[in-house]
Amino acid sequence: MSHDIDELSKALAEERIPRRESLRRLGAVLAGAILSPFALGTARAGPQDPCKAFCHCHNRQQQNACLAACHTCYGDTSRLCGACGSIVCCDEPDPYEEGACVNGQCTYWCVDGAAACGGGPCTLLWLDPDNCGACGNVCPDSAPFCDSGTCVCPGTVCGGQCVDVLYDPYNCGACGNVCPDTAPICASGTCRRCPATTIACNGKCVDPQSDNSNCGGCGLNCGGGYVCAAGACCDPTTEFCNQ
Repeated sequence: MSHDIDELSKALAEERIPRRESLRRLGAVLAGAILSPFALGTARAGPQDPCKAFCHCHNRQQQNACLAACHTCYGDTSRLCGACGSIVCCDEPDPYEEGACVNGQCTYWCVDGAAACGGGPCTLLWLDPDNCGACGNVCPDSAPFCDSGTCVCPGTVCGGQCVDVLYDPYNCGACGNVCPDTAPICASGTCRRCPATTIACNGKCVDPQSDNSNCGGCGLNCGGGYVCAAGACCDPTTEFCNQ
């Protein structure tokens, strides 16, 4: 502070400012020095607690209960419902659900196009295959997908099942066309052989060097905590197995 006063004195002497103006400037410096600690204290106080700003209960017990409910809501006062003595933190709405405080009670309802079927959570009737278009309308295997409230099969129905003949090895390219073990992969409706380093086992391409169920060959299963490494079952705790 003394440094500021010294600087001001030098400036006043050099500028030859009238006495009244000199006193005004000196007063401004003193006021700034006196009030600055208060300004610092205000800055350190930080933002106001939203719970204390919301809760205005005259009864101490009710005030503490209100603050506890607010803190349960992590300070989100928009989720508080009721009056002093009965204030609670409303749960956040589930997916496809809306909620609000109505007449002092936490109230929830399904969004448009959704319903709480069987008393469960809200579900979209235009998308749920277990409640397609209406509660309880379960889509069959021949049309297992719900699209705009209607059960559909985007692929081909084979034997009462909805399948994709472009990639289904049991109906590859057409219903009933099963890919052989020598070419178990169905790609773009054509049966194809397994890639290099893999073998066909039970209609699937597996790596016999690392497959625990087909270690070194089809059907050779590693049990008892052993793993397949380099085509042989080994104890994973040994140094050899980890190489």
